[in-house]
Amino acid sequence: MGLECSLAGGCAPTATTMDTQTEPPAPDVSTTWPGFSLLFFSSEQADYSKDKFSLFRKSTRIADEKGFEAAWIPERHFHSFGGIFPNPSLLGVVLAESTQNLRIRAGSVVLPLHSPIRVAEDWSVVDNLSDGRVDIAFAVGWNPNDFVIAPDNYEDRVARTFEGIDTIKQLWRGETITTDNGVGKPTDIRIYPMPQQPELNCWLTCSGGIERFEQAGKSGFNILTALLFQSVAELKPKLEAYRAAWDAAGHAGRGHITLMLHTLVGEDAATVKETAREPFKAYIESSVDLWKGNETRLDDLSPRKRDDLFEFAFERYYRNTALMGTPETCTPMVAELADAGVDEIACLIDFGAPEDAILEGLESLDRLRQGPSA
Repeated sequence: MGLECSLAGGCAPTATTMDTQTEPPAPDVSTTWPGFSLLFFSSEQADYSKDKFSLFRKSTRIADEKGFEAAWIPERHFHSFGGIFPNPSLLGVVLAESTQNLRIRAGSVVLPLHSPIRVAEDWSVVDNLSDGRVDIAFAVGWNPNDFVIAPDNYEDRVARTFEGIDTIKQLWRGETITTDNGVGKPTDIRIYPMPQQPELNCWLTCSGGIERFEQAGKSGFNILTALLFQSVAELKPKLEAYRAAWDAAGHAGRGHITLMLHTLVGEDAATVKETAREPFKAYIESSVDLWKGNETRLDDLSPRKRDDLFEFAFERYYRNTALMGTPETCTPMVAELADAGVDEIACLIDFGAPEDAILEGLESLDRLRQGPSA
């Protein structure tokens, strides 16, 4: 995959194709409308600022009042891209105290970085404080730098993730597990306090090949995914494989699929696009050194070509893999996702647009949330 394709989340359109591209026909909107939640992953400098979590506080209160489904809190480390959220359970405590109805979801706990026992303890406290509103998505982790926290866990991180989820679910149910104490003696332990919910709803973060989706279905986990490096058409067979694996394993129900989309909705499409353009380009640029690895071509580009590349990336996201526009222009995208099997859209709102525009846009987003007949 070329540099342009990687950066734009798929093959970036050329200037010619951007000028001549036609909109696809609107899909049938009779499919069950997905639920809507908020998701956070802001790009912020590490230096202290008084209002760094202002948007998080204000937007979640609004979402709670309007009946959004949940708020997703990430785990990121050591980087401006998402790094103000190093521990989702801490912000979960804030939501437990400031909201009444929102589900409080970790999106995601990078489980190989932590003791599963400690994860179960922390989130059980949040479950108590929130009167039983906790759900957790678990991620395997991919960035080696994150594993300075647990360097010995990087190579077998996949196995550790699935083993750790089993441990957390056991402890959550009130079961006792046996583990070695500080002097190597096998010791039986259970967590305190016990959570309010007898079972923990678990998601698995899936962003790669179809195998991880099938693994999630076989294990009976819900899915948290995104369109970062795939189109809706490419995602759909993965979701079908997930549900086929779910059914083959004999699980009840059908599983729950949550899709993250970068989101800004308003009442004027042109205004939304221009409001989002420069902040979103800066947001993409802030993430570059996380994914580029040893790729140096971006560093060698002239300022003009570099800006052109980020402009292509913005256009690609705006047209194909983001939820940006008015409720009316976004309706076909939501309907297409519903038809593909998506149950919930997690709206990433904190990509850098002005706070006032984001908060005002929640009114329009709520209208979209209510469906085409609203």
